[in-house]
Amino acid sequence: MVAFAATAAIFAYVVLSTGMVASIKSHEAATAGLDQVSSSLDLVGDVKADGVVATTVSSVEGAGGWTASSNVTAATESSDYKLGSGGVKLTVAGAFTTGLVAYEDLASTADLSGHFSVGLWVKATGAIDANVLRLVIDDSAGCGSPEETLNIPALTADSWLRHRINVSNASALSAIACVGISAASDPGAVTLYVDHIEGPAEVQSIHVAVENAIPTHGVALVTTADSDSDGLLSDEATKTHFLVITYMSDDTVVRDVAWTTSELGLGDGDDTLEAGETFILNIDLRAVDPVPTARSLITLDIASNSDGSIILEKIVPPQITPSMVLH
Repeated sequence: MVAFAATAAIFAYVVLSTGMVASIKSHEAATAGLDQVSSSLDLVGDVKADGVVATTVSSVEGAGGWTASSNVTAATESSDYKLGSGGVKLTVAGAFTTGLVAYEDLASTADLSGHFSVGLWVKATGAIDANVLRLVIDDSAGCGSPEETLNIPALTADSWLRHRINVSNASALSAIACVGISAASDPGAVTLYVDHIEGPAEVQSIHVAVENAIPTHGVALVTTADSDSDGLLSDEATKTHFLVITYMSDDTVVRDVAWTTSELGLGDGDDTLEAGETFILNIDLRAVDPVPTARSLITLDIASNSDGSIILEKIVPPQITPSMVLH
C-alpha cells in the first residue's frame, strides 16, 4: 500500500508539472503570436498620389531648328509623324559612324527639373539595337556638353515607339537649351523619324494612410534616410527601417523603394504608430523605371519584418494632375 501511494503521488506530480509546462508554453506561444501581429497596419481612406503634368521641350514640327552633322541630312517630315503638323526626318548615310547625329537649339529654354523622365517619339527604317542611339539634353547651344545622355531602347524597323527614359539628375535640367540625337555606335545607313520631346505627365509619389491594427501594441515606423536621393533604401549603408515597400507593374519590380512618414491629425511626434494615431506613408517613385503614367496599373507590397504584407493594386487616372486619388 505504501508503495502504491508513493507511485500515485509521483504520477500526480509528473502530470501536474507537465500541465504547468504546457500552460507556460501555450502562454509563450500566444504572446509570440500577439507580438507577431502587433505590427500589422490597417489602411485608412483613399490612396492618393502626386503627379506632374507634361512639359513640352520640343514639338519637333519640322527641320527648321535642326542642325545635322556631316553625312546626315535633316528634312521636315509632313506625312509620317505622331503629333502636331509634322516631325523631323534624319537620313543617316553609311559614311556616318558615331557622335552627334543632329540637334535642335530651342527658341526658349525648357525646365524639366520637376520630372523624373523624358519622353520622345522615334522611328527607324531599320532595326537598331538598344543603347546605340541616345537622346542628349544640354543647357547650352549646340549640345556639345550634354547634362543628360539617355540611351534609347531597341527600335523595330518601321515602327513608331514612344520611349520614356528616366533622367539621372533632374535638378540640372532647369534651363534646357538644346536637344539632340547621338550615336554611341555605328547605326549604319538608316533614316530616323523624331517627334515631340517632352517631360511626360507622370506619377511621382503615393500616399497611404495607416492605423495600428492592434491598438495595445505600438508599431515602429522608423525609416532609413535616402541619403543619395535615388529613391531606394536598399543601397544605404545603415538600414534602420522595419518596413519594406515593393513597387510592381507589368514593366518592372522595384524592391525597397524610399518612403517617409508624416502624422495625420493629433500625435505625440515620435516614430511609433500608437492607438488613436494615423500615419501617412509617403512613397517615392523616382527609382521606378518607367515611372507610372496615365492608366498605369500598379501594385504596392507593404511588408514589415514581423508579419505578412498589405497588397495594394491601383490604377492611375486617365489624366495626371498634381494631386489625385488612385482607384
